[in-house]
Amino acid sequence: MQRRTFRVGDDPAALSGAVLCRDLTLSSVRPSVTIRRGTPLVEAIDRLPAGVDGVTFEVVVPAPDDVAQPDASLALAKGLVGPGIDLEGPHQGQVNLHAAGFGLLRVDARAIERVNRTGAALVATALDGRVVTAGETVGIVKAPALYTPERAIQRALARTRRGPLARVAPFVAERVAMLAGTRIRPANLRVAERQMAATLERFGARLIEVRHLDADEPAGITAAYRELLAAGAEVILVAGSIVLDPTDPFITALRGAGARLVRRGAPVDPGTMFWVAYAGDVPFFGLASCELYGRTSVLDLLLPYALAKEPIDRRLMAEIGYGGLLVTTQVARRPDDWDRTSEQEAREDAPTAAHS
Repeated sequence: MQRRTFRVGDDPAALSGAVLCRDLTLSSVRPSVTIRRGTPLVEAIDRLPAGVDGVTFEVVVPAPDDVAQPDASLALAKGLVGPGIDLEGPHQGQVNLHAAGFGLLRVDARAIERVNRTGAALVATALDGRVVTAGETVGIVKAPALYTPERAIQRALARTRRGPLARVAPFVAERVAMLAGTRIRPANLRVAERQMAATLERFGARLIEVRHLDADEPAGITAAYRELLAAGAEVILVAGSIVLDPTDPFITALRGAGARLVRRGAPVDPGTMFWVAYAGDVPFFGLASCELYGRTSVLDLLLPYALAKEPIDRRLMAEIGYGGLLVTTQVARRPDDWDRTSEQEAREDAPTAAHS
């Protein structure tokens, strides 16, 4: 790509493929005429009013392997994004990314950094883990120059060979069970059940069973886990365990149900007392009181992953520490039009004697 100056009256064929690299405004005519950067030279010449003399255009001329900005942006967008995302544009050289449906936005932040470092692409997205609705803008892709060498485009695309940079995973899990131990009082459990049912309804999921144990004994807990799994639970919520206890019966009972503990504690506030385990592809969430009664917590962050059947592994549990102060960041992970229970309302609804 080379920058050149074209004077009206010269032969435009000598500058094949040239586009304006600066806006041109002709204020000497009425009404004034503005021709924007990015306009092909031949089109710009045609738009000049009759009788205008002495006009020059600042243009760039492509090299043989250069790709025009609209085509480069579209090629980058098609190569970088994955399922669940629709492309709009390009408009003024930019492609907008929209969620094709209701789901969980997954973003590879490291891949975005690698792609942006190439200098051949500008990529911006919403946060990984955001709950998105159909048509919502979830990102943009743009080639930064009016012309980009094909080899530079391929170099940028090569930075995402492990998978798409962004995708939207639909919510597919529908059957959720809750198991509560003796530390949870019956009245408190009823409040928790009401709050949880309202939360799940937003995702098209429901509570298939809420079970209150009369003893916190590992064998009985293991049996309950097995029964909930056999009943088809796709997510199991556990209330009443103590994550700081090395021999907590709810965690000890996991092995007998064929489950493995993934992580004790979460680098999230509120949510440090949370734990997660898996039996096959069914996640278990160990919930403290702040997760039970509708206040913003780690459950708001991780429940969408579970309902989209996205793996909650040790890597993810480490990564969520960035942005883990949920009182300031969680609003950026849910749809703008969700009317969520305020913190004050949740505190008023929560049992005053709730156990942590």
